[in-house]
Amino acid sequence: MKNEEKALVKAKRIECVIGFIFLIPVILGIIAFILCLFDNNSNFATMRRLSASWTNDFSSQGGGGMSAAPIFLGMLAMTGAYLIKDSLKYLFVEKDKQEDQEKPKE
Repeated sequence: MKNEEKALVKAKRIECVIGFIFLIPVILGIIAFILCLFDNNSNFATMRRLSASWTNDFSSQGGGGMSAAPIFLGMLAMTGAYLIKDSLKYLFVEKDKQEDQEKPKE
């Protein structure tokens, strides 16, 4: 395998890992949302300490505002899916097959 092809495989693997890192908060957000639907009173589902930060509900400023969390999680999900879309197949490329193709047959 040529050096260019090895560099492409390495870049695509890194791209796939970054895509999975972007999807981790989205998956955790979905789990928290589902736990809130079932009225689970765990600290993970309610996020009591973060509620003021996420909704702009500060007592000194009066009212509240819409949370930016759904927009943030949606953008993370789209970015992660886009990065994984074409790079997932490069995670399963075997190194032995790459080296065998590189060696000339005698």
